[in-house]
Amino acid sequence: MIATLRGRVENTRLVRASGRYLGNPYASLQLMLAAGGGLLFFGLIMSASTTISASVHTTNEAPWTQLVREAEFVVLSVPVFWLAVRMAPSSYRRLAYPSLAMAVFGLVGVLIPGIGVTINGAHRWIQLGPLTLQPSEFAKLAILLWGADLLARKESLKTLRTAKHVFVPLVPGFVAIIALVMLEPDLGTSLCFMLLLLGLLWMVGLPYRFFLALLGVVVLAVTALAIAEPYRLQRLTTFMHPNLDPQGAGYHTMQGLYALSSGGIFGVGLGQGTSKYGWVPNANTDYVFAVVGEELGLLGCTVVLALFALFTYSAMRIALRSQDGFTRLVASGAAIWIAGQALINIGYVTALLPVTGIPLPFISNGGTSLILTCGVLGMLVSFARHEPAAVAAANAAASGGSTARWVRLLRLGAPNDNHAADTRSAPQPSANLQSPKASPWDRPSSATPWNAVTHFEPKQSPPKQSAAKQSTPRRRGA
Repeated sequence: MIATLRGRVENTRLVRASGRYLGNPYASLQLMLAAGGGLLFFGLIMSASTTISASVHTTNEAPWTQLVREAEFVVLSVPVFWLAVRMAPSSYRRLAYPSLAMAVFGLVGVLIPGIGVTINGAHRWIQLGPLTLQPSEFAKLAILLWGADLLARKESLKTLRTAKHVFVPLVPGFVAIIALVMLEPDLGTSLCFMLLLLGLLWMVGLPYRFFLALLGVVVLAVTALAIAEPYRLQRLTTFMHPNLDPQGAGYHTMQGLYALSSGGIFGVGLGQGTSKYGWVPNANTDYVFAVVGEELGLLGCTVVLALFALFTYSAMRIALRSQDGFTRLVASGAAIWIAGQALINIGYVTALLPVTGIPLPFISNGGTSLILTCGVLGMLVSFARHEPAAVAAANAAASGGSTARWVRLLRLGAPNDNHAADTRSAPQPSANLQSPKASPWDRPSSATPWNAVTHFEPKQSPPKQSAAKQSTPRRRGA
């Protein structure tokens, strides 16, 4: 019966049309542009809707001050996206260590008086002329590139066979970055780094026992950091019952729920919401999803969730179709990072998680976050252009004398096979398994294309000699 049902589903027009479209060599590119463009469009319209009220009720500035500031970052984000699309995957790999060094300097700089900018007791920003930048946002991409390059190099050297080579120096590097971020302090951003670490280790094929042990350590660390500060502990204990303290610790959650519920199915209309005028805290950043629910209703929230799902699917599709280990890890890590950050933000807005202050990617107001997400979007588009099928289609079109008009207008050039797959990190299947009871993580790379690296080998003790061999040999002539 199940086979019959599957056959009927597969024979429907929608499924057949979807299969034909996904067979298009540029499907990943088009899906990524649709998802990223849709999310950026939502971000722009919600920024225009919320920044005016934020200027009046939060910063006591002129009504158009924050909107003009956001427009400046939009102008900066356009060339960042263009440069990110033009760069080949091999160029991102060369930027891994320089970008990590710059991120560390930035994270240290925010802690130095006179360099870092302090807002509400937090040292998270650096003032560069008229722009205020947050180095911890750039550090997310930097440590993702570094971690992917590290694991890809170790895989090419066939050293990812023991837990020691997987964890060192990857985990200490992440711990050092998280420690710098917690000195600001910023627990929400630290959670994003933990998501990146878990995502890389998951995609590299870490066995379940190691992954679950590391996940337990992460949960304990987050719990310890949460109870270390009274306001974090209060958020942790009141998010499930915010109505017990609606004017205190539960104020953020209650106002967000009120805004979501007042929107109904279709919302009250774009720009017509009232909760952003001093009711919902941080309506243009942390709680922008509540304003989406109020002004665009359940329909708008569903569209936002669908766009994030499409973004995640497109990034994972790019990872699965890539022949380069570095590209595969970066694309999958970016998918887990963006999707995880969105789930955490929407989770605490809807009272499913404690309030952490993580912004909603692409949509929350924030100049540094906007520049970073545009850069990540451009990077994933570049990876999609360098898929083997896309490279073959582009080369065939170029040999026929035809090139896409948008490629010529943006001066992107044709993708190169040398950039599509880096032989230094090409996955090599291994026949070694972890134990007689093989888990799915121990299958060869041909079974799971993205899990092409790790086949852990337990340390083997030297074979014991038999009693006959252990006995003292007889002397000659005895």
